[in-house]
Amino acid sequence: MNSIINGIKALNSSEKHKKSNLKNVYHEKQKKELCALHSLNNLFQDDFYTKAKLDQICIELCPQEWLNPHRGILGRGNYNINIIMKALQLRDHEAIWFDKRRFYYISIYFFM
Repeated sequence: MNSIINGIKALNSSEKHKKSNLKNVYHEKQKKELCALHSLNNLFQDDFYTKAKLDQICIELCPQEWLNPHRGILGRGNYNINIIMKALQLRDHEAIWFDKRRFYYISIYFFM
């Protein structure tokens, strides 16, 4: 009986610990078409990236383009995956492509 009570106490204390950690979570709400910006900042839990930084990455990837193919036509965001991948590299991280079709064939090969 004591072990059950101790288990319940431990569970309650871990729940309190989880709730206290949630107060420290950094979260930016979605604004305009800046989902890539907010996703990156939420991922890294700070406001390192700005619209200006992501626009600069667009210019670096296509310096001669008047209409940059890596963001929306009106310049309000809507960045493509190339910008996200380059932004991750700035912080020594990378994105790994996941192709469901390829995973399916690998699964068949390993489980045969």
